[in-house]
Amino acid sequence: MNNILKYTILLGAAAGLMTSCIKEEFPTDVVTTDQIGSSSAGMEAAVNSTNAWLTQFNGALESHGDFGYPGICMGLDALTADVACGPDFGYDAEFLRWRAVSTVSADGNAPNFVWKYFYSLNNLANAVLASIDLENPTEIQKTYAGQALVYRAMAYLYMARVFEYKGTETGAFEGLTVPIVTETTTELEAQNNPRVPHAEMYKFIIEDNLLKAIDLLDGYQREAKNLVDQSVAYGMLARAYLYDGKWAEAEKAARKAIDLSGCRPMTEAEWMNPTTGFNSIDNPAWMWGIIITSDDRVVTLGICNFISFMSPEATYGYVSAGGYKSVKQIDVNLFASIPDTDWRKHSWLDPDRSKYNYQSAALSQAAINSLPDYAPLKFRPAGGDGKNYKVGSAADFPIMRVEEMYLIEAEAAGMQDVARGQQLLVSFVKTHRDPSFVSRATTSAQLQDEVYHQAQIELWGEGHIMFYNKRLNKPQIRGYKGTNHFDGSRYNSPNGTACWTTLPIPTLELNSNSALAAAQNPNPQTLRGTEWIDE
Repeated sequence: MNNILKYTILLGAAAGLMTSCIKEEFPTDVVTTDQIGSSSAGMEAAVNSTNAWLTQFNGALESHGDFGYPGICMGLDALTADVACGPDFGYDAEFLRWRAVSTVSADGNAPNFVWKYFYSLNNLANAVLASIDLENPTEIQKTYAGQALVYRAMAYLYMARVFEYKGTETGAFEGLTVPIVTETTTELEAQNNPRVPHAEMYKFIIEDNLLKAIDLLDGYQREAKNLVDQSVAYGMLARAYLYDGKWAEAEKAARKAIDLSGCRPMTEAEWMNPTTGFNSIDNPAWMWGIIITSDDRVVTLGICNFISFMSPEATYGYVSAGGYKSVKQIDVNLFASIPDTDWRKHSWLDPDRSKYNYQSAALSQAAINSLPDYAPLKFRPAGGDGKNYKVGSAADFPIMRVEEMYLIEAEAAGMQDVARGQQLLVSFVKTHRDPSFVSRATTSAQLQDEVYHQAQIELWGEGHIMFYNKRLNKPQIRGYKGTNHFDGSRYNSPNGTACWTTLPIPTLELNSNSALAAAQNPNPQTLRGTEWIDE
């Protein structure tokens, strides 16, 4: 684990900002933690480099699918049944293999991507924190420390949820998350650093990071929504409390996030806009997002970015290659479960194209009609430009939306009082999504299922639903009559949480940390069962 202990920040030439670089040996052109702490400019640059890591290309893997946080989200969605994919392994092979459960072993790209990416993010946050006297910070240092604590909490919340085992197997891995590395961890300690239990991890995430961040960020007014403020800290806190089953705390944190953010749910016109739909930080519902510019490497490379992999309107991208054979699609059964009165259903192409007048700034009506059924029109190329990658791929990406907070609030309230949670859910859906929505829940568990279904629709393609599946022990069904999951990925988990939603610890990490081998997670490839065959 020595690779996650060296706090170095490589000076980057692009845009005058600093980009992170974690090395086994110190590069010659770095800013040390002492230099960071000596000036507000150095500390600001360090925080900016942490933010820039969210869209770093090849930060963890040598892969076209490693385009930062959006790539992580796409990979996590590939571990669910909600985001189906076309049949051609010749295009978009990276995430197709995640779906086929062929890259989720300890040597595979899936665990290595998640592990390396988030420990690198943690490393960058630690570098900022190591340069600040947290017992006596200046006002500007409070701002930087608060942001760094949220980034660190984010890193551990993702890793804890991915690597904590959920399923039917038993062993030394039960109830364990990942090792904690802070700014005070020594290299010797890291070489024998065990996975911490669930309760210890969530105490660390919540008490040692997020609650402190909330205090430090009090009164801070950010300049743009790609920066962390107190509303984002509360939003991350709501996620952590929700996953930990702390309902009252989750409800309160979600409400604070909503109120402080000043955001509101998107309208139908904003969601469906063929030019600005889901591609701009200026979206009134986005609490926190990634700003991507035409100078970012994920854009200049042409095809190594989220829009290339997701949007069928990007005619230069991976999705369009080979006649849209690797186009992402909403699962057939999930699509069928969405009422026609819910306008979000128009985010995907209905087999009966006459049901809705689909709009695109990039494609003609004939081209839209030629796309595979169930293909998404949710994430638009920037400016609606599907031909010029320098424009179209410079599309911002949401990390946190206010709608997620409304769903957390409703579920958390409903787990305490069904009627109160039901009122919150009905109010949100009827007002903003489906005027005909009716809740039929009479128990907390039933209301939780209704919220889950809304999350499947609302957050599709944004990298969140795997955590709902895992937390709620939801089965995954990819193999069935009429499925649109490609042959090779039709594995089912009818009895609950799919084994492939818990990734094993990467082999390289096992070799460098002696405390991990005895508590390795099961290999999903040996537990996935027999693939469903259409007979």
